[in-house]
Amino acid sequence: MAIQTRYAGDANGINNVDAKYDGTLATIIATGLTKNPTALKITGFGTFSATESGTGGPVEAILRSIAIDSTIVMYQVDTTQISVLVEAIGTTTAAVQTRLQGLGGNIGLAANIYSGGGVTVSSTSGFKLA
Repeated sequence: MAIQTRYAGDANGINNVDAKYDGTLATIIATGLTKNPTALKITGFGTFSATESGTGGPVEAILRSIAIDSTIVMYQVDTTQISVLVEAIGTTTAAVQTRLQGLGGNIGLAANIYSGGGVTVSSTSGFKLA
């Protein structure tokens, strides 16, 4: 018979690890983060190319706008969408959307990235890989 000694801890769920944290299956489990993460899906800017992810480009402008009150952990740029995982969102997704809509006219290097009323920010899709 094996002997197992418990050194520390209790039987309660671990914050950000246990699925019973908020009672849903779509909870993001983040064992290395200290705050509850939020996955943002940002669409409506137009078509992104690889050159727009460079310094001073529209992706940087978008990320700087999000980072005003949120801690960005990682992001992914697709041709029509930016996915951002933030460790702590200091505001609502509606406020982030309003801020991004206010970035102004053409922010793209290739004149194909536009902000305006069509920009949407959603956090209801969760975080999906591939």
